[in-house]
Amino acid sequence: MKLVNIIPIILISIFTNISVAQTTVIPDPNFEQALIDINVDFDGVVNGEVLNADIETLTELDFSNLYYTSQTITDFSGIENFTALEILNLSSLSILLNEEQSDVFNSNFNLREFRADEEFFDVSPFISIAYLDFSNLNNLEYISLANSNFFGMINLNNPNANYENLTIDLSHQYYEPPNNTHSVCIKVNDVNAASTNQYPYNTWNVIISEPDQNEYVFRDYEFSSSCNLSTSGFDFQTKIKVYPNPVNDKLWFNNPNQLKIIKVELYTISGQLLNTFSTVGDFIKLDALETGVYFIKIFSGNSAFTSKVLKK
Repeated sequence: MKLVNIIPIILISIFTNISVAQTTVIPDPNFEQALIDINVDFDGVVNGEVLNADIETLTELDFSNLYYTSQTITDFSGIENFTALEILNLSSLSILLNEEQSDVFNSNFNLREFRADEEFFDVSPFISIAYLDFSNLNNLEYISLANSNFFGMINLNNPNANYENLTIDLSHQYYEPPNNTHSVCIKVNDVNAASTNQYPYNTWNVIISEPDQNEYVFRDYEFSSSCNLSTSGFDFQTKIKVYPNPVNDKLWFNNPNQLKIIKVELYTISGQLLNTFSTVGDFIKLDALETGVYFIKIFSGNSAFTSKVLKK
């Protein structure tokens, strides 16, 4: 091959590599739209990527002011390139993360504060996470999963960090029928020290909620070196999804596996049973409801899960 032909090929290769290196792939369009909504992805176009120049020096991502403006995010891939990130607040996003996404935040090595909570339970979207792997993060100070639909484990088994003065908020303050206890497993280096309140675990503040006369859902937790995950409720929820949310009149069921829905129960935010739909097709009618927040509980076989719905 002549030298004159080789040079253009080399130049094309160089410029191609430079172009690739300048962007980060964001495969979930709903995650990219959320980045656009908080003025992080400055081109304003959902095109599957974000400029590294827009993200590599950011120390905080705060989505807490979106309030139902985003569609459900199922993939946070790309966030690992937010290399300076210290604070991540997901509290106003609608999130459904399965086991494959459990370590998606585990490469944000500077992360100090992680929030995936529903602080304002009467207006916030539904956050559902199978479990979280933070075992590579050395600087964690605060984790909040308050009121979120969190199913299983937080992996803090990190030999390089003791997380002195770590706060973990697992409180659950709204009603989910029927009364239930969600036990969260916290995977740690030294189970004996954690269970007997020795250092550094005696500096930790794990916040849980307790049952009261109104039979609110509450969470408990345990320390373990090998958590046995139980995500059947989460798996069921990923197979049957409800839309649209917020809803005007008909609430539809996306049921690609054609699971048999035995019944659907409708509850107020305070836990009062309003209606039981014993015959369920592709949707239920909610047009007679007043504007507000409700819970629907979907039953199929021996499984059931609760979803929060906002009626316009």
